[in-house]
Amino acid sequence: MRARQRETAIRAAALRIFRRKGYHAASMQEIADAVGLYKGSLYYYVASKEELLVRLFEGRTEKVLAEVAAAASGAGSPRERLSAMARAYVLGVLRNLDSVHVYLREEHSLPPSALQQVHREQKAMRDHFERVIVEGTSRGDFVQGDPKLAALALLGMCTWVHRWYRPRGRLTESAVADDFAERAVRMLSP
Repeated sequence: MRARQRETAIRAAALRIFRRKGYHAASMQEIADAVGLYKGSLYYYVASKEELLVRLFEGRTEKVLAEVAAAASGAGSPRERLSAMARAYVLGVLRNLDSVHVYLREEHSLPPSALQQVHREQKAMRDHFERVIVEGTSRGDFVQGDPKLAALALLGMCTWVHRWYRPRGRLTESAVADDFAERAVRMLSP
């Protein structure tokens, strides 16, 4: 197996094991066993379990953040842009269910530098939502209120789908994302 494929397999196994058992209960031996490596060979690809946790989240938020930023800066009314942002965010959560679940449970286990990066990304996401909400409020599209609180409420609602959504359930990712996009706009509408 080529190095790139092996690294992908290691991350996938770690994600499954961290989700099932939790970061602290998981062992490097279990991860090595899951990908058919000796534990010592696993350390060729990753220096520690903490490094592996950090790697699991590298780049995951960036793609969704870029999609939300594009929607926030795109054409259309604040309502249309907020709808597109909520849809992009929900799809990002639904397409990364295991990562979101592990991240929310294990965020406190990240080393300080990785945690600071995560907090910067969270703030950037909130700022995009808040900016569009402020614009929509000033135009009369949205009710008066605390835009930061409104952004946090929307992000919390959208993030929570990771707890109940089932890929083989009655609703598709798109159906859930469309519904949440509509709800986001209705929540703030006068």
